[in-house]
Parts: sequence; structure tokens; C-alpha cells
Amino acid sequence: MRKISHIINKYIIVLIVAIVFFDLSRVYSRPLKTDADKINALILLNIIEDSGNLETNVTRAEFSKIIVKSSESKNKISDNISEAVCTDVDASTPYASYIKEVLDKGYMFTYLGGFFKPYDFVTYEDLSRACLALLSYTNEDFRGNQVILRNQKFKSMGLDENVKAKDSELVSKEDIINGIYNTLKEYSKDSNVIYGEKIFDKLIIDSDKELNASEYKASNVVGPFFARSEDELNIPFEVTKQNVYINLIKCDIDDLKSDIVNYGYIIYYLDLDLKNIMAYSERQDIASQVGLRKGYIYKIYYAASNMLVPYRVDIDKYKYMIDSEEAKFAFSASGSFKEDDYIIYLYNKMNEVNSAYLDDDGKVIYKDDESEPYNGSIITAFSSNEVK
Repeated sequence: MRKISHIINKYIIVLIVAIVFFDLSRVYSRPLKTDADKINALILLNIIEDSGNLETNVTRAEFSKIIVKSSESKNKISDNISEAVCTDVDASTPYASYIKEVLDKGYMFTYLGGFFKPYDFVTYEDLSRACLALLSYTNEDFRGNQVILRNQKFKSMGLDENVKAKDSELVSKEDIINGIYNTLKEYSKDSNVIYGEKIFDKLIIDSDKELNASEYKASNVVGPFFARSEDELNIPFEVTKQNVYINLIKCDIDDLKSDIVNYGYIIYYLDLDLKNIMAYSERQDIASQVGLRKGYIYKIYYAASNMLVPYRVDIDKYKYMIDSEEAKFAFSASGSFKEDDYIIYLYNKMNEVNSAYLDDDGKVIYKDDESEPYNGSIITAFSSNEVK
């Protein structure tokens, strides 16, 4: 009969998959494939702040910051300026310094009368113009109908891949993420240099043109740390409302403390460069693309073509694909996890399919089956012999 003790012993928490949050190292040791990977890559690169509100529209002022954070000026912008930028953007306007930069560099534009319209939402044309401008395309490259020609170029280069909005429509935060991600993989104008590799030191674009940030800031991240009480939080820098994340969503330190009380523990990492706390708890946030759970390993599934390689794991009532090579090893016969083990694990819930099976040729196929709900992919797992 399964028994669980009443105390989590932090000394036997073991990081099985050598990765950290998504803004941390080894989750990018493989090519990025999922929507969540793209989101996390942009969080890693400090282009966007969190994974929430993906379907919402973004203001032009907010967009100006995203574009600057994607440019060579990413670390050169002061939060404060002393003079008006244009007709409707004075020094006190939120994001004023970023708006000034995007106008100076031609990434964005003003309307007639010098109006920037900072609180209007971003359109497909705004995204198209900004992404092409990051790649060094200028007005001279689009003589004639600037809007139509820019949109055609945006599409022909594949920068619109996975962008749901169409010409003249408002884009969502998710559309912007996809547009920027595609831009990072593309060559700058008249260059054999991939834009992302030029802008971000140690960022690697694999041969299949997917981001690989396995070395990016890896040495500046420490963890995982385990906290069962507020007293066990050991943060070596000042904590503000700007540097606490729970399940990739920006939160407050009080939320972190509350989760420790509500769930009995959290797991967290520290980015010593960005001075960020990346924590994971069992809270259910509809905006978050990741979560922390614990449970018994009910069954591990192996591919018919290779019985040494697991491809799916069922933990209690949940079913997950095993996505990364590290996770595949951890759940393999040579790894640390076996059926009936009780583990804590971090999972990705972005996958849209419900269940995975093997067809007659030994290939994994996907079926929608409400009787077998699908719950994303295992990202990393922790083991404990004593879990409350």
C-alpha cells in the first residue's frame, strides 16, 4: 500500500533534468518546437515579461518596449527622459523612452500631426514594419505602396509564420511573439548573419532554424531551491514587484509567500544577473503555460521501434508526452524514475492534442479522446521519498 509521510525533506529533492525555468539553461538544448518554447525563449531573452494574456491586444506604447528589447539598443535605454517625444507623448508618458527609440530608429512611425497614438492597439502593419526594420529594411526598400509591399515581404520571408492576424487586423500578444521569434531566426538584410545571433551573445540558431539558447545566461542562474516556509526563502537581492515570477507569470512576493502556505512548498530559481525569482507552485492560473504537480507514476510508455526510449508517462490521472532528451533518459530503464514512484514535476500544458498512441508501424499518432485527457509535456521532475 502506498504511504506518504508528512514532511518534504529538501535534502532529497533531486533535479533530474538539468534545466531551470524556461529562462534558464538546458530546456533549450534541443530545437524549439512548441508555442510554449517560443514564449519562453522571448522571456529568456528579456524581450517579453511573462506568458500571460496571450490572446489580448497590445498597445503601441507596450509594443515599443518589446521592439527595443529585440534590438541592438536593448540595454541602452533609460526609463526616464526629460522632454516630449511627439505631439501626444510627453516625458511622463509610460514607455516614453522606448517610444523615442523606435521613432528614432524607424521601427515605428507617427501619424499625421506627429501623433504616436500610444494607447491604440498594434496592427498587422505595425508588426510587419517593426520586424522588417529590425532586419535593416527601410522605406527605400519599399518604393510604391509601402504598406502592401512591406506585408508582401513580411509574408514571403516567412516572418508571418503562426501569426493568426491578417492584413489590417489587430494582432495579439501571441502574434507578436511569433513575429519576433521568426525575426530572430532570419538573416539581416544583405547579410549572412542571423539577426538573433548578432543581437544576443551566445544565442544559437540550429541548422533547422530553431532557437537554441542552451548556453545563454546559464552560468548566472542558480537553483533549484526548495522552500517550505517564508524563512527558507534565501534571496540575495532586493525583491520588488518587477522581479517575482510564479509559473512564468509576473507576481508579487506576497503571492509567493501565500503559495508556500497554501501548498506547503515551492521550488524556485534565481537569475543573479537579472535579479529575478522564478518560482513554481501548484497554483492553477489559466494564463500560465506551465505548472507544478506531484503524484505517482502510474505507467511509462515505450516506443515499439525502440523499447529503451519512453515517449509518454501517466502520473495519477494525467497523461504527458515526454518531450526533451533529458526527460526521456530520466524516465527510461537507465534513469531514476520507475512506475509507482512518487515525484514532483514541472509540466508544460501548451500541447493541443489529447492522447498519443502507437500505430502499426511503431510511430506515435495523436487522437482526440475525452476519456484520456492529455496534459502537455513533462519538462522536469523532482523525486522525494517523503512528500506530504
